[in-house]
Amino acid sequence: MNLKRLLAGCGTMALVLSMLSPAMAQVDFAQFTAQGSVEAGAIPQPVPYDNAAEYQQYRDLAQQFIVPQLQLILGDKAENYYVQFDAVNVAQKNQMYSLRFGKYGLLDVQAKFFEMPHDFSNGVASTPYNEEGGNFTLSSKPTGTGPKLQSWLDANDKPFDMSLLEGVADINVRYTPTPSLTFSANMDYQNPTGQQPFGGSFLFGSNPGTYKVNELFVPIQYYTYNFGTGMEYAKNGWLVGFQYQGSFFVNDYSTLTWDNPLNTSGVGSACVDSTVFTSTSLTGPCQGRAAMYPNNQAHNFIANGAGELPLNTHVMGSLEYGFWLQNSPFIPLTSNSKLQQSLSSIGVPNSLGGDVQPFFANLTIDSNPIEPLNIKATYSYFDYDNLTPQITFKGVKSLNDVADPQMPFTAYPFSFSEQDVSLEPTYRMTDTLAAHFNFKWQTNHNQGLEVLQQDQTSYGPALGWNPLPWLTFRADYQHAHRDSPGYNNNRADLVQILGGSAGQIEELQELRRFDEATLDVNQTSLYASAQPIEQLTLFAAFNYDDYNYPSSDYGLQHTSDYSPSVGASWEPLPGMHFFSDYSWQAYDWNLRSVDESAIPPPKPTTPGTTFGWTANGRNQGNNIDFGMDIAIPQNRFLMRPSHLKLQYTYTVGNNSTHQSGATAAGAASEAIDYPDVGSQFQELMIQYEYDLLDNLAINVGYYFTHSNENNFMVDNMKNYEPSASANSTFLGNTTITPYNVNVAFITLKYKF
Repeated sequence: MNLKRLLAGCGTMALVLSMLSPAMAQVDFAQFTAQGSVEAGAIPQPVPYDNAAEYQQYRDLAQQFIVPQLQLILGDKAENYYVQFDAVNVAQKNQMYSLRFGKYGLLDVQAKFFEMPHDFSNGVASTPYNEEGGNFTLSSKPTGTGPKLQSWLDANDKPFDMSLLEGVADINVRYTPTPSLTFSANMDYQNPTGQQPFGGSFLFGSNPGTYKVNELFVPIQYYTYNFGTGMEYAKNGWLVGFQYQGSFFVNDYSTLTWDNPLNTSGVGSACVDSTVFTSTSLTGPCQGRAAMYPNNQAHNFIANGAGELPLNTHVMGSLEYGFWLQNSPFIPLTSNSKLQQSLSSIGVPNSLGGDVQPFFANLTIDSNPIEPLNIKATYSYFDYDNLTPQITFKGVKSLNDVADPQMPFTAYPFSFSEQDVSLEPTYRMTDTLAAHFNFKWQTNHNQGLEVLQQDQTSYGPALGWNPLPWLTFRADYQHAHRDSPGYNNNRADLVQILGGSAGQIEELQELRRFDEATLDVNQTSLYASAQPIEQLTLFAAFNYDDYNYPSSDYGLQHTSDYSPSVGASWEPLPGMHFFSDYSWQAYDWNLRSVDESAIPPPKPTTPGTTFGWTANGRNQGNNIDFGMDIAIPQNRFLMRPSHLKLQYTYTVGNNSTHQSGATAAGAASEAIDYPDVGSQFQELMIQYEYDLLDNLAINVGYYFTHSNENNFMVDNMKNYEPSASANSTFLGNTTITPYNVNVAFITLKYKF
């Protein structure tokens, strides 16, 4: 867009707006008043799209004319009624709208609508498939392997933009007919639409060494409806309320099917289902099929209450009961017409009959019996009662018309209950020093896990000190221990889930699942702030977390992270603000891996040695952020007030993984040091606003973004076809390539 034409257009707009209302802060008509603002403008040059897919994920800058914001506030002169409307990024993909209206003290209605775009890939993803709803078909089949397969891919792969656009709308209504009684209702609607990568693929080729990876994607069309209603009654310091919350999920594509590039009589011929799959004769099923997220619903009923007791004590409690249901029909066991096997033939029902009935109870007491002492105590109980029936698969035939040796396979419902008790006393020892202590006990009863009962205790002190009115210190330490007695990798029901029986499948006893194993945690945080003069504030913070798994001979052994930071805020003059902060983060971990060349892995004969290797890594990064916000007064050059904002952010990170110590055959090739993976990000925003009139301002801005990654990930297909064209069946994106984005904009902001 020509800059002169742009400025001329903005000038014309300014003239029209100034003629409408030369210098009004508010518009009166009849019994109502109105005030608000509107801002509109343009981007002089288009945003580069060739390498900025990640930059565009949550933005829509394709339009040259933009309306960044609209705002309108209406009210009657008697101040009984009100209306407020806001809009951001009008008519763009990341648009947001909100409306609020009502009558003071009686009715309040709030409605919102916004969209969230997410570009997974812009012109990089490609596929040979034609999509129609949940069906993916091929208009032609490969006519051979090697160069012929490559030619077929190059001729049939079609690039496309893989993205999602999620629309969200909600409305909340609150009605208060009397000061003691309140009714409320809410509705929320979510609808993501588009495509996203799918965790599946076809492998086709003459043998495993020449397989070609054909990655798949899926269409997305979900609908989520959330409804709620409730009432509250409050009087004389007491409150009681009841609520209902319901959620309904609907998926337009419950089943997906894909044509198989393999053909029963060789590549290029008509496909006929076969009971025998081989990579040499390229035989097998003509289609693949998968189930997507099933339709489901959830209902929750809630009762809560609160009140005041003697000794300056407040009590709050709630009870919640629900039932969550999912009974969508199972898809047929196979799409292969040669494997005539039904769900009933293997003893599986036509649908899940999913039924979970959660129950939650909570009681909190907060008391201040004497001036320096405050006590808070909480008890909570949660029961995840899973009444879904277990399902056993028997004699399933998957390939070569032979029953799967892992059958029978039983899917068990998982249930658990959890109780928590916490106590938090705080005592002010002096006017400047307060001590706090936190204690929490938690117990879990599980069904279908390696540990049937887990107990965890955490405790620690905290101190707050204000030695001077302008100086503050805080320190906090927490220790936690989770006990996992009776850990059993080979519990009978778990083994059956894996499709075997005790003695057939045995998991290494020394291996522990880190989310269930014994755990020791130490956490420390420090904070200090100072305001030596009224215009200057300084602060510093430090956090450290340490996790140890003492019972895990294999798997995750230890993690730790620490993050110091410092910052400052300075206002040397009225209307002038400078700020900056710096932080550094590091996350360290180490684990011991198992050599899986033999199952179960052999046990070493020499104490202190392992059949496997150790690995350790560090993820670390730095971040600096500074900026200023200055209100520039009138002067001999600037005849009217203006405003300047500037903010700069720089972030850099690096991830390292190192492995060593292979002691058994098969492990040496796996214990390697991977190349470091890192990233760098810079962002600069400059915005200058000048008041042309009392109610009209021009806004000029510049935005710069730089992103860079050193990542050794590559296109899957390039491993197999180094000479292939840019088109492949890889559903990747351009996030592993650097990009620079420069955006300039100019807008007019009108206030009334």
